[in-house]
Amino acid sequence: MGYWGQGTLVTVSSATPAAPSLFPLDSSCGADLSQDPVALGCLAKDFLPDSITFSWNDNKNASITDGIKKFPSVLNTAGTYTATTQLSVTASEAQEVFYCSAEHPNGIRTVRVHPHRPCTTEPSMTIRPPARDQFLEPNKTSTIICSVKNLCNQAVTLKWLKEGVEVSSGIHTDGPVSSGRNGYTLSSELTVSEKDWDNDRVYSCKVESKNFSDIRNISKCFECGGECSPSDIGTQLIPPNFADIYIRKSAILTCRVINMQSTEGLNVIWMREDGKELKTSIGERKVQSNGRFSVDATTSVCADEWERGDEYTCEVIHPELIFPLKKTLTKQPVTNSHAPSVYIFPPPAEQLALREAATVTCLVKSFNPPDLFIKWLSNGEELNASKYISTQPIQESSQPLLYFAYSTLQISEQEWNAGNTYTCLVGHEKLPLQVTQRTVDKSTVYLDGFMDAEEEDFYNLWTTASTFIILFLLSLFYSTTVTLIKVK
Repeated sequence: MGYWGQGTLVTVSSATPAAPSLFPLDSSCGADLSQDPVALGCLAKDFLPDSITFSWNDNKNASITDGIKKFPSVLNTAGTYTATTQLSVTASEAQEVFYCSAEHPNGIRTVRVHPHRPCTTEPSMTIRPPARDQFLEPNKTSTIICSVKNLCNQAVTLKWLKEGVEVSSGIHTDGPVSSGRNGYTLSSELTVSEKDWDNDRVYSCKVESKNFSDIRNISKCFECGGECSPSDIGTQLIPPNFADIYIRKSAILTCRVINMQSTEGLNVIWMREDGKELKTSIGERKVQSNGRFSVDATTSVCADEWERGDEYTCEVIHPELIFPLKKTLTKQPVTNSHAPSVYIFPPPAEQLALREAATVTCLVKSFNPPDLFIKWLSNGEELNASKYISTQPIQESSQPLLYFAYSTLQISEQEWNAGNTYTCLVGHEKLPLQVTQRTVDKSTVYLDGFMDAEEEDFYNLWTTASTFIILFLLSLFYSTTVTLIKVK
């Protein structure tokens, strides 16, 4: 052989000479195309003779010379040949289409190669309620099952939520597991107690991936067909509260859209009587007890406009609605309106004797309409709302219709004995100055028993007026600042 050299390889085949059949070798469903480099391929089959030249072009038909590999031809049992070529591109280039060509003595073939081949079917997501028979076991627990099929990506996250708060325990998740050309399947189980399920807690399964995002809700009420509350989309108009009107000099109007299976495509518009649209802010969606969603849409108008009875319309547009929903909100006149009477009570002697805590109580009674606000001050400075607890207005009588409410301020026995003053500030639209206040401290509790009503009103006249002046100046400063910002 050293004398005769390498020689020439001759292949003898009974197969008929033929041009190749050309096939793209693209990325499989779920492949990560975000990492460099991304490999594309081209397969030429059943060609004869073994003489083939590959070339690559981009989507603008420009020739590509870098990143190309050609692998040796392979002889098949049928006497024909198979060959492949590979093109390496960057992740950013992988979003484009490429063309692979094979030149052969018996013809030229070209095939389109795309880095991403979409999954054959759309992802589907289901959530199943717990099996009742599992609650009969000693631990009285069962499992909610959330399944997602036909995911086109392995990079997927699944979260469980209870009443909108993420759950971190009692979870068992399998996958994502490959399902061939149908992508990936993901399944997760959440263990729940019989007590929580019977109390109609809402559980949510939230799945997010690059090309798919969805959330499904389940509760006992929803399992029974959602009959616990109306199933059709509806709206609830919520008027502004007196605190916003008095302090901010603006009225916040709220349009609550309820019973939505999805918030996709939701649009809410607030309008004036003349049809002029108002700036509307749409809040985050919230989960209802029946597994559906609600959303609050708010707008702000001048307090004077609201007080004079202007009308405002909320229009709701949603894919599930044949026609938009429209509702009108205006301030409703109140018959038999009445200003509140305010009383303040010092800590009981029995409580002070324990030297642990002291409770100052403010009673507000005989008022209508029911909207009011209660705030507490210590030595003239407003206290944080977390320091006290106030009840909602409670009906006191029906003829005439009157309400009462009370608020309790919890302080230490040392703070009370130190001589600090505590003031209950009440705001109501029927008060002469729209606010009034009552003040108490250790030294003014007893003067020969409690002060009578005239003495107490005289004692509080100046402090009420001074408080009104301060609040008026604050609201004036707030309005001026907002106006300057809008002008800028």
